Amino acid sequence: MFHHKTYKLCITTCLLLALCTACAKMLPTPEPVTIKFPYYERDAAHYAALAEQFHARYPHITVELVKLGRQNTNQIGDNDVFMANQLAVSQLIQQGAILNLTPLIEQDNTFDSNVFYPGTLETFQYEGKTWGIPSDIDVLLMYYNKDLFDRYGVPYPTIGWTWEDFLDRATSLTDPNSDVFGYAIQHENQMAIMEPVLFIYQHGGQLFDNWQNPTRITFNDPLNVEAMEWYASLIHIYNVAPTRQQGPNSMGYYPYGGIMQGKFGMWMGMLSEHGGVMWPTRWPMRWGVAPLPRDRNATTLATVNGYFISAKTQSPEACWKWITFLSESMPTQNVPARITLAESNAFLELMGADTAEAARAAIREAVLINPNLLGYEQALNTLGAAFTAIRDGQTSPEAALNAAQEQVGF
Repeated sequence: MFHHKTYKLCITTCLLLALCTACAKMLPTPEPVTIKFPYYERDAAHYAALAEQFHARYPHITVELVKLGRQNTNQIGDNDVFMANQLAVSQLIQQGAILNLTPLIEQDNTFDSNVFYPGTLETFQYEGKTWGIPSDIDVLLMYYNKDLFDRYGVPYPTIGWTWEDFLDRATSLTDPNSDVFGYAIQHENQMAIMEPVLFIYQHGGQLFDNWQNPTRITFNDPLNVEAMEWYASLIHIYNVAPTRQQGPNSMGYYPYGGIMQGKFGMWMGMLSEHGGVMWPTRWPMRWGVAPLPRDRNATTLATVNGYFISAKTQSPEACWKWITFLSESMPTQNVPARITLAESNAFLELMGADTAEAARAAIREAVLINPNLLGYEQALNTLGAAFTAIRDGQTSPEAALNAAQEQVGF
């Protein structure tokens, strides 16, 4: 016998089912969308897995991965989303190549700018607009050859070590009879400017009245002179670093040839270089890494990589979903810009515990490279020439910096 309550329950259930069906018919099915994202071969498996996970979350969006070759570095072209470094932002804006993300951010109640390391999101902001979101941070560190340290019985660098510790280790590693130097000082390329600049700021000096918004150059600040006197002493007094004649002329492509040959105990390098991952050949030695040594200050440099949406895209909302999804995922290298990712065990597993700990410590003392300094290229070239004269022993640090200050005129 059919019970009255059972009958009412069936009616209610049928009504609910009918209502749900009607609602489902009222909600439009999203139109299928395909967006293009370029990647390098070394990251193929990483992005393939992420694209699959993303498609499972958003079945109407397909991410088409576009492989970049060595000769194909145009990350925009016909692609919808791409990665770039913070130093490219001003040029991308001027070219009208990227989309202003501010409206998309304002519409997304789940987006929280506080999840990123302080200052990283700001590197992609200009005139009150946000043009990209951070992916990862590359930071300058001190690498060392464990084989040489063990051979000469020298303790490894540690987090919090000082200039004095650095010089003690460099002196103990230097062996003229074996053509081994404690430190690979930089004679060429961008690092030839960055390296002495870091020593200046570690000592408490400054090259501009304000690093973030410079209005006046202070190349010959007395603390700058002191820092460069110490810098020059590494070559010309303590002999822990080679002169231009000792280094580049005898070790091939300097300093990389000497590093690969086991001729240097320590050298500066970006986190992204660890183990030679960005070099033509992986490092053959057992290596370690530490933050840069400190003096009055603990200072290093960092750059931020981020995700951008092409101004040419026809699917900005789908692109926004993809870049926010990417920003929540562990990057293939460097320190994640999201603090929770950087502090996770997954980051330790990705980089190795020692490298991850050194990178985390360095991030806490890093100064983000300021794109506003790009208007001072000529002044920085003048400063670079002064650094070359100091390294080559052509003149005293005081005379070189005074001449540079006089030449720039302010």
